[in-house]
Amino acid sequence: MTSSNPPEQSPPSEGPPAMTDPPITAAEFREVQGDEYGQYVAAQPIYIGGVRAFNEGDPVPASHVARGVVADDEVKSISTKAGRALAAGAATEPKG
Repeated sequence: MTSSNPPEQSPPSEGPPAMTDPPITAAEFREVQGDEYGQYVAAQPIYIGGVRAFNEGDPVPASHVARGVVADDEVKSISTKAGRALAAGAATEPKG
């Protein structure tokens, strides 16, 4: 005869782990966001998983570039003339 006892269950979760770092201020959050989104702009429309994620000139998170989610040749650095032009909305065309 088989037992009709329910399978053993793990004890209920006690919630998420405790935070070890204090929360950041709004100013600190803006700085972090500026660092993340202030380095690269899309040099062309960028698709991730078949869905358009960024239009030309849109800020692209630095972590996307660092992790290889977005290829280096799909973005321009804000520190370059071409990157600044894209960020300003003026796509540059090669001369010649």
